Amino acid sequence: MEPGTFRALRQQLRLTQQDLAEKLNGRFARSYDKPKVSKWETGRDSVPDDVARALEAMVAAQPRNAQVVALANQKGGVGKTTSALNISAALAASGHRVLLVDADPQATATTALFGAGGVDFYREERTLAHVLLRGRDVPQVIVSAGSTAAGRTAPFDIIASHIDLSEVDGRREPGFEVALAEALDTVRPSYDFILIDAPPNLGVLTVMALAAAELVLIPVQTEPFDSMGVGLILQTIRKVQRRLNTRLRLAGILPTRYTAARAVDREVLLHLMAAMEGAAPVLEPVPDSAVFGKAAMAGRLALDASPSARPVQVYSRLAAALAGGGQLPRASADLSQTAVEPVA
Repeated sequence: MEPGTFRALRQQLRLTQQDLAEKLNGRFARSYDKPKVSKWETGRDSVPDDVARALEAMVAAQPRNAQVVALANQKGGVGKTTSALNISAALAASGHRVLLVDADPQATATTALFGAGGVDFYREERTLAHVLLRGRDVPQVIVSAGSTAAGRTAPFDIIASHIDLSEVDGRREPGFEVALAEALDTVRPSYDFILIDAPPNLGVLTVMALAAAELVLIPVQTEPFDSMGVGLILQTIRKVQRRLNTRLRLAGILPTRYTAARAVDREVLLHLMAAMEGAAPVLEPVPDSAVFGKAAMAGRLALDASPSARPVQVYSRLAAALAGGGQLPRASADLSQTAVEPVA
């Protein structure tokens, strides 16, 4: 078994290296540990045939359970919601069952899909605020793909948001940070992917999103001040990993609104790649384009309105890599272009 395949299967099981070692020890009465699993995943040691077969059997026996991906950054205006919407649409277009959770009280994703009609979901008590603050069950609030509001339909399921969700930051009760994770556990078997669009701050809702996720993507606009703030969200991610969610891992930094012809954009991208080396991959940048604004004005998603546009294709490749369990497309060291890694 190839090291990359072994790692992908372990991640599919949502097990840490230590968790897997303990499961294998229970099965084979051996004494594997985390360093041994790490050696298998880096190719320093060959994966024993019986271990490979056992891992494949565990994956085959696993009930279907959604992978939860959070998109987070304390800075607003970095393309976080645009990324969440278009990655969700790309996954849904390739046949995956997708739920988008709008965890931003500004309800930008909800408005992008339904316009003013998104307020109807609040009147019907079908928003994330009703789950976290009013005790509603998640299946009761999900807006199904194809549902109509203000003449618009969603290409995937969504849990809508409302400004009342801002009350979450004032709620104080034991373990409240994991309330979203507990709520989503009830519907994970129904989906392949759950994406959470976190708010542009480091408050309780962002912590909730990270506590519920296995993967986190950090969209960052290629502007100097935006890139300088990455350290703050990284600190929050590390704290959540230590205290609330040991399974959380950083999938990558996603540069957005990138213009290769601008020297400052190239410099910021180079800075990100140097600063994140060994800590997190910097992914293929999303080029700046009017295609997103034009689609929004028409009440559509860019992936639907202009699927062949170069910026939209970046999201399609990213979604394909997420679905395939392979390495996400990386930014190239050659700043004049971006290199796309093969997707498994």
